[in-house]
Amino acid sequence: MNTRSLLLSALVAGAVLGTLANLPVLNLFNCFLCLWIWLGGIFAVYLYNRYERKRTQTAEASATVGQGVGIGALAGVVGVVVGAVVFAVTSFITTPMMNQLAKLLEIDMGGQQLEFLPMFGAFLCGNMFFYPIFGAIGGLLGAGVFWKKPQA
Repeated sequence: MNTRSLLLSALVAGAVLGTLANLPVLNLFNCFLCLWIWLGGIFAVYLYNRYERKRTQTAEASATVGQGVGIGALAGVVGVVVGAVVFAVTSFITTPMMNQLAKLLEIDMGGQQLEFLPMFGAFLCGNMFFYPIFGAIGGLLGAGVFWKKPQA
């Protein structure tokens, strides 16, 4: 496994998944079984295979299932870091939206409004656990989809 290809694919895919999973409105797609994170893991394996094919000049270079899991999990870790920054920057939009949604759905919050720090803490705790796991699952799927049988 080439470290440069691994890091580059995990950084690019993690930045994409962290951004898409935390932008207001687009983050609602994450409600569907962490869709952006799965797709980020798949994208990371796709990028890794592409970088490896370019580096080795062979058409059959592809990540194994174990490598795909690792690449996807690493993309998930990068996604947590990028997502935390995106969440913090866009929280001035997200927090009022969540308060309005709670009011619209008639969710009793005891007269309190959502605030940034508790939301950010819950965000980090949940995402530090789920992003690497679902990224690894996406990497597993990506390795299965993009795997090419070596020619003898």
